[in-house]
Amino acid sequence: MPGWVRINRTYAQRLRIAAAAKPVGAPPLAVTDPDLVDKSWVNLHRGGLDGPAFDLAFTGPLALTLSAHGLIWQDEHLLTGPEILPGYVVEALRTAPAHYLTAPRALPRRHESRPAYVFLGWGIQVFGHFLIEMLPKLLLAQAHSPSLHGAMPVLDRAMPDWFLTILRTEFGITDERAIWFDSRQEQLTLDQAILIPNLLRPGGYHPHTAPLFNAFTNRLMDHRDGETGRAKIFIARGTYRNPASVPRVLLNEPEIARIAEAEFGCTVLHPETLAFAEQVRRISNADLILGQAGSAMHLALVAPAQARIGVLRFMAPDQSFIAALRGQSIAYLTQGIAETAPAQFIADPERFRRFVHALMAD
Repeated sequence: MPGWVRINRTYAQRLRIAAAAKPVGAPPLAVTDPDLVDKSWVNLHRGGLDGPAFDLAFTGPLALTLSAHGLIWQDEHLLTGPEILPGYVVEALRTAPAHYLTAPRALPRRHESRPAYVFLGWGIQVFGHFLIEMLPKLLLAQAHSPSLHGAMPVLDRAMPDWFLTILRTEFGITDERAIWFDSRQEQLTLDQAILIPNLLRPGGYHPHTAPLFNAFTNRLMDHRDGETGRAKIFIARGTYRNPASVPRVLLNEPEIARIAEAEFGCTVLHPETLAFAEQVRRISNADLILGQAGSAMHLALVAPAQARIGVLRFMAPDQSFIAALRGQSIAYLTQGIAETAPAQFIADPERFRRFVHALMAD
């Protein structure tokens, strides 16, 4: 049922899409050997990542202003609630306010009166942020499109080509079916904006997220392949570097990939070389996925239940929340990974072997 919520000095409609529910909590780690994973991460996965219940609701239409970095302003106030802005973004804003806040807010504003919905968020240049934050919001918006009453998505000219290609080929969003602005040169003031909420909050994803990804994966899968969950994949970064993301290089990744391929039957996959639909098809057929912590591993959002996910290094709990949502086993190899220079690492091959054996035996 529609309700109302106060945002600063404005009251806006709030249409609940899914009832309040506890997020799907991070599972216990599948590998707990202290010689393979630091015990602090094992303990964290014994309830330390749990979060409060929350619902999902569209909010609006209301007047908003959009600026760079996916930031949303209302009544000259930045909206920072977890339904809009992930907590780690708030921390990042504090570290560089001139870059993230002051400079973008000095740009000229362009006015838009057409009804719009806002699903863009932090990190539009980063594949991982697209997967864990913006793709779920877009899926929610499209699944409940009648409630948007014809509002069009807002897109940013600063989005990379791969993002625009996915929107065009998988969602039918073209220049004519979107409202555009360029966050590098302007802000956009919307008269009639509907906010699409984050589905990932502290503690994990709302349970309503799972059927959205099930439907999306089924739509993109090639059902001629027969049964799913038979492939083993090692996701490699190779020479790919994204200047908009956290720099990191696993110096001996070729050796680790050869072990995964020769000893465990993995196919080495470089996602950036494949169309997004093909990435989804490959991952949706995998029962073992190995790789470095980072954006590409978040493709596990389309992997089947009971898949085993093995991650080199622990950077953030997002991968654990994905495993929880999808019903997957997850483990992290954190021991035997040595930083040889800033953002450069080497993984101990023997520990990697033992790690994969333990994960497959789970």
